[in-house]
Amino acid sequence: MAAAGAGLLATPRFVFGRSENGSPPLPKSEDVEKVLWEKILPAWYPRCLDVDRGGFLENFAHDWSPKPTRSKCLVFQGRMTWVPAHIALHYERDRLQQRVYCLHGLEFLRRGMWDPKYGGFLDQVAGPGGPDPAVEPVKQMYSTAFGIYACAAVCQATNRPEALKLAQDAFAWIEQHAHDAEQGGYCEHLARDGKPLSLTPTDEDFGQRFMVIGRVGHKSMNAHIHILEALSALRRVWDDPLLVKRLEEMFLIVRDKIVMPGGHLNMFADRNFTPVDEASSFGHELEIAYLLAEADELLHGHVSAETARVARRLVDHSLQWGWDEEGGGFFYEGPPAGVPDKRAKSWWVLPEAMNGLLTVGRLFPDARTRYDQFFARTWKFFHDKQLDHAHGGCYANLGEDGLPDPPEQDKANRWKTAYHVVRGLVHASEAMRA
Repeated sequence: MAAAGAGLLATPRFVFGRSENGSPPLPKSEDVEKVLWEKILPAWYPRCLDVDRGGFLENFAHDWSPKPTRSKCLVFQGRMTWVPAHIALHYERDRLQQRVYCLHGLEFLRRGMWDPKYGGFLDQVAGPGGPDPAVEPVKQMYSTAFGIYACAAVCQATNRPEALKLAQDAFAWIEQHAHDAEQGGYCEHLARDGKPLSLTPTDEDFGQRFMVIGRVGHKSMNAHIHILEALSALRRVWDDPLLVKRLEEMFLIVRDKIVMPGGHLNMFADRNFTPVDEASSFGHELEIAYLLAEADELLHGHVSAETARVARRLVDHSLQWGWDEEGGGFFYEGPPAGVPDKRAKSWWVLPEAMNGLLTVGRLFPDARTRYDQFFARTWKFFHDKQLDHAHGGCYANLGEDGLPDPPEQDKANRWKTAYHVVRGLVHASEAMRA
């Protein structure tokens, strides 16, 4: 286990602020929207709609030719339901069609992913919906967060009561079965009937029984930041005292227990959030800066000085250790402080970098020029390297040379969706317009 702040006195590989001169110009709002409406959205919709079985098709090759979707996962289905709802909320253009897409996704979440026997969202279902006979039916909080996130967005975009009802039912289910009343946060892995699989680390090989997200017996950064995200979305459409209490709890856990003093992350922890694995996950650090500001504003009407400091610490840490000054873009992951050891450039990290850089630039106007310059460089790398200008969408991974690695990569799978990219582009467009 790395000690908190370990290695912070080491010589950094990148001096923050070095790129102040010679940065590309900021993109215009119309430049960002052109990518959104011409390169991203038409690559996914309506191509991904499963018109025969409901929900969304999850697997496409590098040229967007379809591959079999034998089962469906809550993460993918929730994210692809959220995307058109988010677009409908922010643009008049094509709004009616976007609402059709998100209601199509909502119907599958309600009919195909909700457990009719025990309640709660199933983590993975058969292609037409319902328990998948090939895997053990389980509930995982990382996935459930995206179910709630999607339903809340659909409610906000369409005012459909069934969307709010499904989100409320999911919140009630995790409150009853997954919330840790003693230590705070959530138990992340549960059997179909809601019984936690483990509250302490175990040697049992759960990976042979179902696709584990995280580590059974631990609390993870990844699940808890997305529960924060989901509860923030639900708070926009539902004024409920218990929801507000849980949102405040999650906000403080992420800000004060997930984010480490050095700006890196408590990736996995025991029940009371004592770290057992610390690392720099640069995309998550940049994303958390955005999510913390969003939640603080929802809860308190403003971003506090402490939250702003934490957000800046996260972004500065990512720039110091994760930014590739020579090749551009952000590396994937590394030790708490030091040279990154996972050096791929991933499709979702750059859009979250846009979110984090723009957020901190807004919170610290005196330093905004510096963050804007890194945003401009991030945008250029994303536009020039990460976008597939021939087929649409984004390459999943680039090597240090900025080229797709491998050259032909699937455009969609259960993890690779349009969610990160769309959110980053919408945020960037609105920031540039402002």
